[in-house]
Amino acid sequence: MKLLLVPLLIASHLRAEVLYETDFDDFTTGANQWSANASWTSNDTTSGAQSIDDDVLPALLKTASLGFARPALDFTFVALDLGYDHVASGAPIVEIDTLIGIEDSTNNRRDDFFISIYNSDGNRLASIRFDNQDPDAVNSQFGIWRENGTNQFDTLVDFIPSELFNLVATINLESNTWSADIGGIPLFTDQQFTNTNNPVNFGFLAFEWDLSAIGTFGYGDNFLLVADIIVQSVIEIPEVEVTHSFDLSGNVTLNWETAVGWDDQVQYSTDLEIWSEDLPDSNFDNVTNSSPVTFTDESEDKGPLQFYRVKRTPTS
Repeated sequence: MKLLLVPLLIASHLRAEVLYETDFDDFTTGANQWSANASWTSNDTTSGAQSIDDDVLPALLKTASLGFARPALDFTFVALDLGYDHVASGAPIVEIDTLIGIEDSTNNRRDDFFISIYNSDGNRLASIRFDNQDPDAVNSQFGIWRENGTNQFDTLVDFIPSELFNLVATINLESNTWSADIGGIPLFTDQQFTNTNNPVNFGFLAFEWDLSAIGTFGYGDNFLLVADIIVQSVIEIPEVEVTHSFDLSGNVTLNWETAVGWDDQVQYSTDLEIWSEDLPDSNFDNVTNSSPVTFTDESEDKGPLQFYRVKRTPTS
């Protein structure tokens, strides 16, 4: 008797388009050079508070930094104009993946650093704040905070000064939610992205330095280091819930529901490594309306153990 097992295909993300990517290796080294690249802008292009550095870390060639030198203003930003239209692209989920670190002060003054998202009108929508306040100070807010444009929330996760960490933030512009983690440790999951009344779209990605002191004379020589950045849109694949049954001949029947804008292909395998898709009438494409479908494998040459799955891809 042949045993046929049918696994369930779980929804996942499909990378749709890289919106921006850099490791800074092709940037010119020196003070004020981060914003000198055509993709970036800054409100301080003279003080050296933002720069491109060479050989700061042995494993990396060039890195960008914000801080260290006395800035021209008490709030300094370097921003990337993405101008991403998630409605036109049909991909409302955007993922930010960056390698960053916070270098602590040596002059006993500590400041705040932000990764912020602004809409196309220049309105701040939300931020992740790295508060570098002295952890031993009374009522210290040292750590990583989530901000939704009007309120702030302690993630209860701290960063380690002078250590690089990988930050991944995933924003759903359609549902107005986002999630983030550092090194695989969740900061927050499916939280409200912005609490403002401003239009929700992805206009600008900004790295920001906010002095704790009033006036630039009290700046801390701490700084934010950025090693790599990739921003990409992703498409969430609708979940495929497959049920199965057997007839008297031992043939397996699969049942599931199609999704508008997606093609489904039945695949089979005998070892869960090599998957084939040559079964007759096993492709269900050009879906315009979600509907229940049934597929029966009536082939004669089934192995003693056979696995099935439904592969879902966007309709081209």
